[in-house]
Amino acid sequence: MNSSPLVKYPDINVVLPPVYCGSVRYYAAMAQYGAVTIDITRRFNKRDKDCHRCVIEGPNGVQRLTVPLEKPQEWRSTRLSDVKVSSHGEWWHVHWGAICSAYGRTPYFEYYADDLRPTYSGDIELLVDLDAAIDRFCRGALGIGCCNSTEAYNEVAAGATSVKDIPYYQIWASRFGFTPGLSVLDLIFNMGPEAPLVLREMTL
Repeated sequence: MNSSPLVKYPDINVVLPPVYCGSVRYYAAMAQYGAVTIDITRRFNKRDKDCHRCVIEGPNGVQRLTVPLEKPQEWRSTRLSDVKVSSHGEWWHVHWGAICSAYGRTPYFEYYADDLRPTYSGDIELLVDLDAAIDRFCRGALGIGCCNSTEAYNEVAAGATSVKDIPYYQIWASRFGFTPGLSVLDLIFNMGPEAPLVLREMTL
């Protein structure tokens, strides 16, 4: 059972899709529940970009990072668990460079960077493994536990959760103002140990 003080519904398991560097809103929703199931059995939907795309903010404003995928023989019958990451353009170098450019001067980048950096080695083949590795980093930084309990939980879909945007310190706010909806990496690197407090306010 997740014992985080952020949990509001300890006996409910929320079912969420896998995401790449998920948004602040995604983790605010996740943090409310006693258990989390990441559903990797669903079919891949090309319209659902969150599993391989995220949004960060750097010195030039909002930037979208997309992980290239290998094209299967048939998208419609492909499950997320089978989708492979492409090595096209050595995207992992591009993404890590963008993250460093965006957050290298934030208060907590140096504290967390060494834990995240190995994920951007180019060695991960499956998209769900890449998403899971980054999710573990994010949960650890936010104090959100992972529960693989066999106990029976009442399940609720992600759409049943509600969160609101709460402004927090962003290093580029003096240039662009507060920007909601960014990857949770933005919150972690800017706010560090205070990031869970922001998640809590988002669900009050």
